[in-house]
Amino acid sequence: MNGKFRYYARLARLYRSYLRRETVIAAPPLRVWVEISSRCNLRCPVCPNKDLDASQKGDMEWPLFKAVVDQARRFAFEINLHHRGETLLHPQAGRFIRYATASGTTCRLHTNATLLQGPVAEDILASGLQRLSVSFDGFSAAVYEKNRMGASFEQVSRNIAAFLRRRRQLRQKYPRLAIEVMELSTADDGEQRREFHAYFKGLGLDELIFKKPHNWAGYLAAAGNPAPLAACTFPWNALLVFFNGDVSPCSQDFFGSCRLGNAQEKPLLEIWNGPPMQELRRAFAGGQPAAFPACASCDRIRRPTLGGVPKEYLKRLARKRMP
Repeated sequence: MNGKFRYYARLARLYRSYLRRETVIAAPPLRVWVEISSRCNLRCPVCPNKDLDASQKGDMEWPLFKAVVDQARRFAFEINLHHRGETLLHPQAGRFIRYATASGTTCRLHTNATLLQGPVAEDILASGLQRLSVSFDGFSAAVYEKNRMGASFEQVSRNIAAFLRRRRQLRQKYPRLAIEVMELSTADDGEQRREFHAYFKGLGLDELIFKKPHNWAGYLAAAGNPAPLAACTFPWNALLVFFNGDVSPCSQDFFGSCRLGNAQEKPLLEIWNGPPMQELRRAFAGGQPAAFPACASCDRIRRPTLGGVPKEYLKRLARKRMP
């Protein structure tokens, strides 16, 4: 059975469990997020990281990371090496990335690209990483530096350009590189957008993605006119491991309020169907997720859906995530 078939077979099993609102799921999750570092070097206005308590900021230790990856490689089709912080701040980021990619599972990394230069960039290019995405919210210095407080438009642009040139020089296809732009402002649309895209496309950029803002599970004010409540898909397809081993069902749980267990105390697959996760699935099945702080005000469970899945993520959910 090839990888593509196994991926879609697993996706179908999990979707069936989601539609049936099963509280115990026979199939393991598709995706795992591993927070290598929760620290960040920026203070972006719409990001909750700057409001994290000092106790929630830290770097994952090697024994925990290795244990999590060794477990995830047996069932996950995708390992995401990021969450609340800037992964490249971890002093051993290259080692962590290389170990995860050597597991044979598709690995993704998201970064603000402020540190994507020199030995760090070379480490990533040599690591085998399949996908690298960069937050770049603005097509001019004025807009970008307002949204990405603490970063330099010119420096980060140079970092990305140099990375793409080096990838071309090495005649590598991977990591595929995407620039993600949050639709925070339309002040620099039009010609600046076209010039920005043309410049990086000419250097080999693989994708420019526009993302709709969300409220980080109630951290920001939600947009008006929400759609009816829909059961969140995350408890039926993913797990997230914080730097200290705490496990959450969702990447929107920025402050770790929905704790399912700890990866230093229990195996991931035991946590996957443990009592806290069953309780969360049961709450969504009954249309009563308000008892969970990270879910109560989240705008992602009040978006237009098709078959229960948010329309904006249908293509992403069904897309084959392997090279």
